[in-house]
Amino acid sequence: MENNLNAKQRRRNEAIQVFKDHPDKIAPAIQEKILAEQVVLGMTPYDAYLAAGAFAFKVIADPKKWEKNADPYKVMWAQSVSPDESQIWMTFENDTQYPAEGKKLFRAFFQNGKALEIEKLRGAR
Repeated sequence: MENNLNAKQRRRNEAIQVFKDHPDKIAPAIQEKILAEQVVLGMTPYDAYLAAGAFAFKVIADPKKWEKNADPYKVMWAQSVSPDESQIWMTFENDTQYPAEGKKLFRAFFQNGKALEIEKLRGAR
């Protein structure tokens, strides 16, 4: 449990530093959701990571921009500064996305650098 708490605190500290260093890059409403540890529509993949932490992911890189074997991490993180038609699915599990329901598994879908769908998954605890 302590590792999870340490990871949460490190992620929170990272978010606060990003807010200070780049005050014009993340809208105040998104900053609030990041600090509440909730993924919302309009977030970038990086925003979602800051909000929800560890994740599994799938990336289909935009073939107009990326080579066939492009590093999926580079494709995913580039969406924050140079969005494209890449499709990204990030799957998280936490107890903050749906606070009244406890720990839940959920997936966010991103295109053009923004979360377009957030879906609660079956089989979550």
